Order: sequence, then structure tokens, then C-alpha cells
Amino acid sequence: MMNGYRQWWFLTVPLLAALGCSDPVPRPPQGNLTLSVQQALTGPVNCPVPGKTYIVGNPSGPTAVDDGDRLIDGEHGASIKCSVHGGGPYTFSGTIKGLSSESDKVTFTITNGNVSADKATGTATIAVNTPQLPGTFTSPEGGCALTIVNGNVKGGSIWATANCPTITEPSTAKTCAVGTTTTFILENCDGS
Repeated sequence: MMNGYRQWWFLTVPLLAALGCSDPVPRPPQGNLTLSVQQALTGPVNCPVPGKTYIVGNPSGPTAVDDGDRLIDGEHGASIKCSVHGGGPYTFSGTIKGLSSESDKVTFTITNGNVSADKATGTATIAVNTPQLPGTFTSPEGGCALTIVNGNVKGGSIWATANCPTITEPSTAKTCAVGTTTTFILENCDGS
């Protein structure tokens, strides 16, 4: 029996070394959102939920002065996907799906995100969907202005406020706006 142990001992050292040298598991994406849906400043006055604010966090969403509590991708029914790349300027995209403080399913999607090299401002295309909106409302491409909160953008994370003068749902011809108190945080994104 001792000869059997001696034959295979040489396999244990590489196996233990491989287990000890594995890369750490990356932290899952996380984020939160305070979404303000307002009446559009121009165009028809037909926003289904003007003045409605959705807070998506655990339990509080961010503001321009308080970062609130994050939702973690895969926990409590939340789905957070994001990418933030660059070193000034930056490009980013992301989606925050989760329940609001009033248990509304909210989806907030950002595409074509760009942040200036000075980490102060940017633009993006934003789409929102909630149970009170008849479909997904989307801004024109690059039609949302961003203000980066205290320069908080780097590879893998961003904290910003957004303002979209118009977001529309083409099949219903309804028009709303994303108000200036809209704030989002994305962290542990691709690019970190």
C-alpha cells in the first residue's frame, strides 16, 4: 500500500500550487438610481407620470451629495450590468434593473456614454421603463447631459446626475423628460 502513495505524491504539489495561485473572483457589479420622470420642456404635454421619482437602492438611492445604498447584481432581484473605460476621456454604458422603494420594476439603460477628460461633464443616450410608462422611453442619441459628481469617474465606476430634455415612446407618441435630480452610480464594472 505504501508504494501506491509514493507513486502519486508528485501530483499533489502542482495541484495545491494551482489552487493557491488562482485569480481572485471579481466583485459583482453594483449600482443604484434616483430617477425623476418629468413633463418635457418642449413638445406635447402628455407625460403619463410627470413629477414621479423612483428610488432604486437598498433602501436609498443616490443624490448629488449622498451616494445612497447599492444594489448588487443578482441579489434581491437586481440586475446591474456596466462598463466604464478610459482614463480621460471615458466611455461607458450600463443597465440598472431593480425594484423601487414603492416596489415598481424600474429599468434604466445608458448607451453611448462619454465623459470629458476633465471628469466634469458628459453625454449619453438614456432609456427608461417603469410600470407607469406605456413602453420604453428613450432620449435622442447623446441627448442627455451628464454632470459627474465630484469627478467620480474612473475605469470601472461612475457617479453622475443626468438631464434629458425629452424621452419618447414612439408607438404612443408620449413624451417625458428625465429631470435634473436623476442620479446614478455604477461600480465594479468592466474596465476596473
